Amino acid sequence: MIVVSDTSPINNLAAINHLHLLHQLYGTVFIPEAVYRELTDPNFPVAGATEVQTFDWIQTRTVSDCAAAQANANAPLSKL
Repeated sequence: MIVVSDTSPINNLAAINHLHLLHQLYGTVFIPEAVYRELTDPNFPVAGATEVQTFDWIQTRTVSDCAAAQANANAPLSKL
């Protein structure tokens, strides 16, 4: 299963020290470059910033088809 995360799950789970749950449930988690930049912005430090830079199971990827990514982001999980 391919899992792509946005900022909120990583940020919120890291804030309560439960980010490991994503790894336990899904193994590798992919994040778009925009999510990586948002989490690691030095002007706005947030929970999860260190983890996305150091955990090897969180991998940053370039979005190559923005239209498909947007369509999938709005689709119910049952249709993916």
